Amino acid sequence: MELKGRALYNLLQISWQENRALQVKPWQVEDWRKLTTKELFHRLRALEIDLDEERFGVFSEDSNSPEELLECLCLEEDSEEKHERVYLLIFELWRRLCRDKQSLSIFCDELDQLIEFYDRDALGDEEVVQKALSNLEDILDDNSDVEGSPQEVFAEIAKYCAHDLETFIYDYISDKLKEDTATYASELIDAFYQYVSNKTYFDFLRARLFVSSDTPEADILYQRLLSQLEEEPDLELLLQIVESLIHRGDITLFRAAVKQSLPHLSTEQEFQDLLEMAAEYYRCLDREHEEKAVLTLMQKRSHLSLQQKLDLADNALTHFSKLLI
Repeated sequence: MELKGRALYNLLQISWQENRALQVKPWQVEDWRKLTTKELFHRLRALEIDLDEERFGVFSEDSNSPEELLECLCLEEDSEEKHERVYLLIFELWRRLCRDKQSLSIFCDELDQLIEFYDRDALGDEEVVQKALSNLEDILDDNSDVEGSPQEVFAEIAKYCAHDLETFIYDYISDKLKEDTATYASELIDAFYQYVSNKTYFDFLRARLFVSSDTPEADILYQRLLSQLEEEPDLELLLQIVESLIHRGDITLFRAAVKQSLPHLSTEQEFQDLLEMAAEYYRCLDREHEEKAVLTLMQKRSHLSLQQKLDLADNALTHFSKLLI
């Protein structure tokens, strides 16, 4: 996917932190937030861009974003690397000195940082995420009125984020449901449903929401989800559905979700995960016979590598399937 704004460099930083063998140039992964404003201007002068705070303010008055300002400061004949290095410097300066002119790229850069902190469980105050999501909803609402379909607007804005924005919103709502903050989770589902492309996952969130409020519509939504996944299989979502049904007690739905998952398993890890969930399910129901049968099956396969490819003709799958009858 095409990335815009600072998203590419955020992605490079994330990838480089995970793999220091990655071939990058130091300036591409530097944490510009740690530099003083004086140092930022010093580096601009080294690139033949002579600015100070006053002159930067004058130039920025006629621009709406750091991207527009870059076009004013760099010549077409300048090298691509110079354009990139100047952009990173003026982006950071814009973030600090033009707080009253927040551009989409600046907003998404801040959102990227919040997502990174959230993923690393290093977020001090979760209210900043909630505020950012509220602001994102406002941006989407404002732009969807004039710039295309809701999904197209979301996809365009997501290009300014290094993280998968739709996946983050889904994961965040899922966490809220686990924390029993159903009202807020419901608000987020309603806020973003029209914008996301993979609505099946958000239908699953809605089903979980109904489960948390103990309403009969939950079973209808689960059945509808499983019907959709018959036509367009998605093992990851199927396994999430199985996990969510462990503590519901509806054996018909649980069995249907497990059996629907079996033909799409590809690794021993996936099969073992499914077996473990089935064992937990039967344990919750005090069905000791079925639980013991599943645990025995797991024990017989404990010597196998979890990374190995699963043979769908394996008799263990047939045996497990019969336990679900």
